[in-house]
Amino acid sequence: MVNQLKRLPLTSDIVFKRVFSKEGNEDILKALLEAILEISIQNVVIKNPELPRNLYDSKAGILDVKVEIDKNILCDIEMQVREQKMFDKRSSFYMARLV
Repeated sequence: MVNQLKRLPLTSDIVFKRVFSKEGNEDILKALLEAILEISIQNVVIKNPELPRNLYDSKAGILDVKVEIDKNILCDIEMQVREQKMFDKRSSFYMARLV
């Protein structure tokens, strides 16, 4: 009997983070962003995905991928396979922490 490896899809949160936030894979991330945003990008820098804790409620967050585009745009990339409840609130929380 031959053991077959089970391949996880790119839409898996773990695989997505591993592929697009791994140092050395900036060219893959750049290609993804250019395809989605339909813009030309010169440079991407993968950043620490941890968001600082809020002193008021101690909530923290970890983004799937945090990237700086062309030294002036900070971007949060989140993989969503299914519709998420309260996604608008979660997105606002992440955006506020990025600022």
